[in-house]
Amino acid sequence: MKKFMSSALPLKGFLISCSFFIMLNGCKKHEFPSELLSGYQQTNLVSDVDGYGAARIDPTLVNPWGISFSATSPLWISANHTSLSVIYDKDGNTVIPNVIIQNGNGAPTGQVFNGTTGFVIPASSKPARFIFCGEDGTITAWNGGTAAVLVADRSKSGAVYKGMTMAKDGDANFLYVANFKESKIDVFDSTFTYVTGKAFHDPSIPGNYGPFNIKNIDGWLYVTYAKHQAPDNVDDQKGPGNGYVDVFNTKGELVKRFASRGALNSPWGIAPAPTGFSSVPGAILIGNFGDGLINVYTTDGKFAGSIKDKWGHDIKIDGLWAIEGNVPHADPQRLYFTAGPADESHGLFGYIEKMVK
Repeated sequence: MKKFMSSALPLKGFLISCSFFIMLNGCKKHEFPSELLSGYQQTNLVSDVDGYGAARIDPTLVNPWGISFSATSPLWISANHTSLSVIYDKDGNTVIPNVIIQNGNGAPTGQVFNGTTGFVIPASSKPARFIFCGEDGTITAWNGGTAAVLVADRSKSGAVYKGMTMAKDGDANFLYVANFKESKIDVFDSTFTYVTGKAFHDPSIPGNYGPFNIKNIDGWLYVTYAKHQAPDNVDDQKGPGNGYVDVFNTKGELVKRFASRGALNSPWGIAPAPTGFSSVPGAILIGNFGDGLINVYTTDGKFAGSIKDKWGHDIKIDGLWAIEGNVPHADPQRLYFTAGPADESHGLFGYIEKMVK
């Protein structure tokens, strides 16, 4: 830079050089060539009605949110508007009958698979295998049968649960649940007892935002934040730049801000990029419910761009919720998704994969 400041450089040449330098750097959206983010294709496997080009119709798949699975299980999906968990294989075929959530009134959102010996369902004396949270402020759990069992209820406190994850703090396992309306993370121990002492506080996030989802990635808890829709603060307010992402440790201590505003728009889906899915090393994918984009970030939170099709157009999935990779028995390069298109009145399940490799 010093040589450009030399008095030997004519003023006109100096201004032209500086203008070019500023344009080159100021206009550069990211340091990754656009072709690295292009060449993807969306495949719709299941929808609740005709019109979405899906291979199969399942009328119970209405506004699906969270996805979970074990190393050997099919995919369990929270169908929010029908208060069910639908269970599909990698191709969208029903594997076992639907499981009822909270007597059909739970409005399930997030869910996790439990591979530990904890989180025992009191009525059965067996550990839960799948655990669900709902917008009604409840936690339900399943280990056999046609319905999940109520194991925790924070509805009277005003909780509205939008997402959940499981993680270990020391030798103990905990459930971490995004309580959107009350702008906090609720924590439950392995007996489904509500516990305090894990703050999950970031004073720099505006007060009219709440945690929208939470995801355990390699022991770090990624929390997405969306803007409250006034006055009841139950739902999110979509809009460009409406979002933040923080990283916490499992004690609830803020580690760093991962992403702020910018390309975020009611971010909910969080996933490490599946093996071979992205050319961005160690990419973290953040899906926007607000505009349906899947944004790519480096491990340190640098925005690389959004996923595009072979023509270089953004892939937008109306009502995008979950994004999940590394699904058992599936092509490892597939990124599965759920969505509630048409203002959450319908449902869609499918995957995205890179076609240009």
